[in-house]
Amino acid sequence: MPQRGRAGLWITGGMAVVAAGAGLYWTATGRRTADGAKPAAGAAAYGESSTTAELVKGLRAGDVRALDVVQKRATPKADAPKVAATEEQATEILDTLTAIRAGFLQFTPPGRAAAAVTAASLLEKISVEPAPARFVDALRPIHDIYSAALADAEPEVRFVALGETRRFWPWIPGRTLTAIEERNIAEWKEAMHHPVVRCLASADVRTRAAAVYSLGFLLVDSAAAPAMAYLDDPAVEVRRQCVISFAGRPALLTEDLLLQRVHDSDGALRDAAFAALKLRGLNQEQISLGALMTSPRADQRASVVALVKDRTDIDPVVWLLRLTHDADETVRIHAVEALGARKAGDASVKRRIVEMAQSDASQEVRQAASKLMPSAEETTASLPPLPGSSLLNPKAN
Repeated sequence: MPQRGRAGLWITGGMAVVAAGAGLYWTATGRRTADGAKPAAGAAAYGESSTTAELVKGLRAGDVRALDVVQKRATPKADAPKVAATEEQATEILDTLTAIRAGFLQFTPPGRAAAAVTAASLLEKISVEPAPARFVDALRPIHDIYSAALADAEPEVRFVALGETRRFWPWIPGRTLTAIEERNIAEWKEAMHHPVVRCLASADVRTRAAAVYSLGFLLVDSAAAPAMAYLDDPAVEVRRQCVISFAGRPALLTEDLLLQRVHDSDGALRDAAFAALKLRGLNQEQISLGALMTSPRADQRASVVALVKDRTDIDPVVWLLRLTHDADETVRIHAVEALGARKAGDASVKRRIVEMAQSDASQEVRQAASKLMPSAEETTASLPPLPGSSLLNPKAN
């Protein structure tokens, strides 16, 4: 069943996410509180003795003092064992989440940020094994709270909410899930994913970086991939976050992309790119050659030709073939001449020379390649027919 398969993708991928996204480049969200926000005039006082019904009433009215009490109750104490919620407690948690959703827009910006953190903590409380079957009722208010928080006009609210969304990707309630429950969780995570991706396009730098941070915890590559478009973001904070969050994701942040970051204007980012490449097993010489290959300067890219053409410890053909696709015609000329000078050219080399002689955008490159064209005999014996060749559609006798 397609939906079942999709659920499995989100859930299985999420369970392995603990090794994914790295920390937010600057100080991350921490646990924001509503302290400092002013309560409504004439609002009731709240404290440890307040009942859930009293707190719910305050939350619906946007009273930050009620929110502060709820947040303190929801935040687990250090080293305290996790205890499963009873049915009665689950009902109270659901009532509280519904009240936070109802009063969310009435809170001040610090209150809305705190409300997002509190909602995530309440979800964790209701998911401790053995989680009650009613956990699924928490998904809708969580979605609504975060949809509002991620679209909030205040950047700080978005920043805090994005930091908390990383907790959702690996989230699984402590119970054996039915097929319907798996599908509900998968659809909920997909619905949460959309507003996070939208935040990548924010005009606010911290919002974009926090969205990259969140997506870095998603091990489903297709879901995390939108962040990769921001490796070239104008803001260095966003570029740094891309490298930090995806340094361990070679399927997304490839060696080529990392090598391009070696030329970044930001020293810290260059150092991070070097460190990531070394962790992937590249030695200093490989990194240096790769850095020349990806240099923004054509003369540095062209210098690779002389450095690799006579090497025997690496395959020069791989490097030279890549340089034949360089954007600069001078680099392509040097590369094709070096390929033509090799006595034992293989079929891929001959094919590339033919292609360049026939279709390169530069007349100078076409002329250089034409001088190195393999003979008709070599072409017939070693090369597959070129597109459009009559050899692809032989005529009957």
